[in-house]
Amino acid sequence: MAWQLTSIVRRVQRLFGAGGPSAPAPLVATDPAVLRAAQVRDGLRPDERRAYDTWVADRPEASLVLARVLAGTGRLAPVAEIATAWGGWDADVQAAVADPVHHLTKAGTQTDQTTCGSSSLLMLAAAGDPVLAAWLAAGWLGEHRPPELSGADDRALAVLAERPPAARFGVLQKVLHRRSNRGALGPLAWPQSLGTPPWGVARLARYPGVTYGHHMVDDSDRLELADVLASVAGWVGRGVPVPLFAGGDTGGGLQAAVPRHVVLAVGTTSAGLEVFEPSSGRVLTLAGGSTGPRPALGGWSHLVWAVLPR
Repeated sequence: MAWQLTSIVRRVQRLFGAGGPSAPAPLVATDPAVLRAAQVRDGLRPDERRAYDTWVADRPEASLVLARVLAGTGRLAPVAEIATAWGGWDADVQAAVADPVHHLTKAGTQTDQTTCGSSSLLMLAAAGDPVLAAWLAAGWLGEHRPPELSGADDRALAVLAERPPAARFGVLQKVLHRRSNRGALGPLAWPQSLGTPPWGVARLARYPGVTYGHHMVDDSDRLELADVLASVAGWVGRGVPVPLFAGGDTGGGLQAAVPRHVVLAVGTTSAGLEVFEPSSGRVLTLAGGSTGPRPALGGWSHLVWAVLPR
């Protein structure tokens, strides 16, 4: 009989009274970036609040973009830079900055077999950070630098600004791969040949207004799986992407029975979860109740770990 490593570990955890893996589904439907932006706005000086409100009123189609910038940076200056640049961008760049998951999908394809985790992390960060999305989409960069670009050489950034979006994605995938694996085994790095561990993804995952934790999943337990999927659906319904790890079982050999691939849940449809699948560079549907190898899981058959917001 084929078995899956995380299922066995979860059964042992339950035997010793460990709780379920899922975080509660959110109680409100509001994007946490919007809630955080409102808190930051309330702390601004009156003249700064008037400036922010004017930009939002003048650019209603970019209101969520501006809210995410304010929520993520806590400062008005980056909002001013994006608000000023917005009108000079063509419709394709505006769409990519507002929704990189659906407009930079192909450019975000993982560059090799080990970067599915960093590809998903990068798309997650871009979804919540319009400054990062603008750099990925168009090579645009103001005075504020996203964390993914910290320490980058100005000349290298200038060269990358002239290259296609896929080249910028590729460079940052390598950067995030190194960062997520650094210190993942105490003083040691996680081997890059083994991809990215769930706790490394949770440490680097960022979206304004939330933090992330990692939770092992036994998808052979229908109640546990339903809890996890309900939590994921609740968060993506608020606009917050959720990294998911997939794998196989010993039917495909011992090497298949561990977490093997990372995808990013980004929305819901009547058929199931919408998932950014980095090996194909597509947004696919992960249908509820389906079994066997699934394209939305990169051809793997089991959901084995969830990196859930909290």
